[in-house]
Amino acid sequence: MIAVLILSAALAAEPAGDSMPSRDGLIRDATDRLLNGEPLPPDLNDRLIRLSPSDRIEVLIFLRRSGMLTGPGWSIERLLAPAATQGAQE
Repeated sequence: MIAVLILSAALAAEPAGDSMPSRDGLIRDATDRLLNGEPLPPDLNDRLIRLSPSDRIEVLIFLRRSGMLTGPGWSIERLLAPAATQGAQE
């Protein structure tokens, strides 16, 4: 829990970008939701698929380790797929 608080404080200083999700933005949002006892957003998969594969994997690792992501795992094809454009959905 202390690590989550430290990460939250470190990420709070970074500017937020609303147009395209970022690794840090998704981690910041998940941390805030964890600390407030809220669930993950319903469009999380759409946000993750718009990230680059390396960023996507880092966010998924963070979510699994924090205990927020408990559903089925992602296939290797989904993990390594190129970042989708804003309008694309899977």
